[in-house]
Parts: sequence; structure tokens; C-alpha cells
Amino acid sequence: MEIKISLDEYADVPFIKKLLSQIKGVTNIEISENEKLYSCKEIEDSEYFAKVMEQSENDYKNGKTQELTDDVLNEIFGRK
Repeated sequence: MEIKISLDEYADVPFIKKLLSQIKGVTNIEISENEKLYSCKEIEDSEYFAKVMEQSENDYKNGKTQELTDDVLNEIFGRK
């Protein structure tokens, strides 16, 4: 079974990838852009990923965090 998710250019792809990888039953995560498929290894080795991770770490250090509750996660994934 597959789920396809479309993201805008400002989406926090590393966070989304990490979130999805923690869900029971998720076996593989692939990212594609304009019909090109990227492996997780390609993404993690990219300069853009390093910059996003650095910004995320800086945001965390500066107290800019967002916690997701079970209610929000259930709403996102349509669980009742």
C-alpha cells in the first residue's frame, strides 16, 4: 500500500520524514520532485538538508519549538 503526499517548497521535509518513519508499519520513505526520485541517503547527504538541520537546531536552541499532541496527530492521519 502507498500514500502519496504533496508538499510545497517550504515544507519541513526532514521533520515529515522523521515523523513518518516513527509510525508503525512504515517500511520505506521516498521523496520525489518533478518526477525525480531521491533516496533518503541522497537527501541526508545534500547541502540543503544540512542547512535545514542547522536551522532546525538553531530554532530549538532559541526556544522555537512546536509540540504535536495526540489529537493533532490523530486529525492529521484521520484516526478517531
